[in-house]
Amino acid sequence: MLVRPWDRDKDYDTLVKWWRAWEFGVVPKECLPPEGVMVEVDGKPICAGGLYVGEGTQFGFMEWIVSDKGAEPRTLHKSLKLCIDNIMSIAKDKGLKLVYTATKHEALGKRYEKYHQMMLTESNVKTFLRDLDGNYTKDLEWIQDEEQYFKHNK
Repeated sequence: MLVRPWDRDKDYDTLVKWWRAWEFGVVPKECLPPEGVMVEVDGKPICAGGLYVGEGTQFGFMEWIVSDKGAEPRTLHKSLKLCIDNIMSIAKDKGLKLVYTATKHEALGKRYEKYHQMMLTESNVKTFLRDLDGNYTKDLEWIQDEEQYFKHNK
C-alpha cells in the first residue's frame, strides 16, 4: 500500500467518481483542503481524506473521507486505517492538538472510536452554512442531507 499526498487537481476525477458512487454529491474542488492523503494499492486508488488546518490555531478538521465503493473489504479496511492514521500524523506534524470530524455514517463513527482513539463528542447535531458570495447555494447537494436539499430546492 502506498500513501501519498492527494493532488486536488489530479485526484479530483477519482474523488468525484467515488462521491457519485456513494450518492454523496460533488464537493467543489476549491472547497477541498490542500492537505489530504490518497491510499493506493498496486497503483489503484482505494481511499482518501482531507485535513483543514485552522491557521494560527492548533485545531484541525478531518473531512471528505471517501473510498472506492468496489474495493475488496479487507483491503479497504487496511487502507482506511492507513489513510486516517496518516491524516493524524499530518496533524501532529503541523503541531495540532485537536482533530475534529463529523459523520452520519455509523460504521465510520465506530471506526473512529475503535481504531483511531477518537471520542464521540456529539450525538445529535445540526450543521449550518452561509454562502458568502451567492455562488454555491444553487447546488449544495454535496453538503446537505436529503431533507434539507429538498426543502431548499422545491
